[in-house]
Amino acid sequence: MLTIQNNIELKNKTTIRLGGIAPYYLCITQANDLLEFQNIEAKLSIPFKVLGGGSNLIIADTSIYPELPFGVLDIAINDEPKIKKIKNPNFPLPPLAEKALSNNQEIFSVTVGAGYKIPSLLKLCKEQGFTGLEGLIGVPGRVGGAVSMNAGAYKTEINDVLYSITLFHKQFGIITLNRENIHCEYRKCIPYYQNTKLIDFILISAEFLFPYINKEIVANKIKENLFQKKNTQPVSALTAGCVFKNPINENGEKISAGLLLEKAGLKQIQINAMRFSPIHASFLENTGNGQTKDALELLALAKDKVATLFNIHLEEEVKLWIY
Repeated sequence: MLTIQNNIELKNKTTIRLGGIAPYYLCITQANDLLEFQNIEAKLSIPFKVLGGGSNLIIADTSIYPELPFGVLDIAINDEPKIKKIKNPNFPLPPLAEKALSNNQEIFSVTVGAGYKIPSLLKLCKEQGFTGLEGLIGVPGRVGGAVSMNAGAYKTEINDVLYSITLFHKQFGIITLNRENIHCEYRKCIPYYQNTKLIDFILISAEFLFPYINKEIVANKIKENLFQKKNTQPVSALTAGCVFKNPINENGEKISAGLLLEKAGLKQIQINAMRFSPIHASFLENTGNGQTKDALELLALAKDKVATLFNIHLEEEVKLWIY
């Protein structure tokens, strides 16, 4: 039976250490809990937001609300990974698996719960010699969030290896979808079921197909990416990751949001304890006892300056839980 916790502070549940008091907090540790949650939500008559690892997220705090106007559902489904060798995979395949198959490489399926941590998944890949997600080294979140936003870095993204997902939807219940029913694009993963685009879904688990290669190659890729990340990003600071998506120019090419912000003079601009990083301008840092109102003011300032100087509209990559 699910236990409802009341008046839970969310500050320490986010990587940027911003978050107010949630009136209701429920932790989901198994898929069937979601069926019970559906009844609880209806009785409480308050919307709920889905929390994962707390990265890529800025939540309103007491500088905005004495108490948040929504409850929180923490998806902590963290079953042991299921690993199996795939001999005759069903199509369609993820791009890397399809390429590996044409090269007669071995392919392995790895299924993990939405609450499984990305660092743990990278550790497993390193130990097993599974390639495809080395670029996500240093990402602190969980699989659920990484899949939902098609997380990526260093020419790597979840879509490269994503094979199927199991999710919960209020209308359809618990369902499993393969790649032909999953549309991934830049920082988005959109599932479809019975010709319906699913918006408010909750990820339960994901299955990945990894090509098998020499373990040392995987370890070296991870090591190289981590070295580069440490030299170009504030990995030890309290951040939510990149706060803005890289915009697309008229030629369909991505422009670095960080470079635009730096040219606009946003690097190291600070309001009280919140600032844009001196290392990478698209990272918002909490340097101490930061407040959400100051973070939002900095985001608005950045968007306004970039629009004025370059006529480019920046879109947040970070999720904002404000209403």
